[in-house]
Amino acid sequence: MKKSPVVNLFMAVCMILTMNGCSLFAPKSESVSINTAPSGAEVLVNDAYKGTTPCTVNVPCRGATITVRKNGYVPQKHTIGRSLGTCGILDIVGTVICLVPVVGLISSGAYTLDEHTVNLNMQKITEE
Repeated sequence: MKKSPVVNLFMAVCMILTMNGCSLFAPKSESVSINTAPSGAEVLVNDAYKGTTPCTVNVPCRGATITVRKNGYVPQKHTIGRSLGTCGILDIVGTVICLVPVVGLISSGAYTLDEHTVNLNMQKITEE
């Protein structure tokens, strides 16, 4: 018995949709705890204000620059990097079988942050 072209097309579409990169469906951000000594410093993630320390903020999985600043102290910047996460690895494996999962690698969900806790000691501005 021959399958109709409509059935073949339906099966092909179903395969493409289900073999999609899982990274497209993974979370695009992760929680990061930020602490400073002394506390009470303003926290900016990629130049967007997020609160004062100590705090927990959502950081994009593509990585970010954390800036902390407080009156009387030298502002500090800290960069959080990223690594290929489990979903990204599964997308690579899936790409070997079918090229469609490679699409997931362009998503930030393919990555995981290298750090989830940032502790910074702030330096007082010295008067000369």
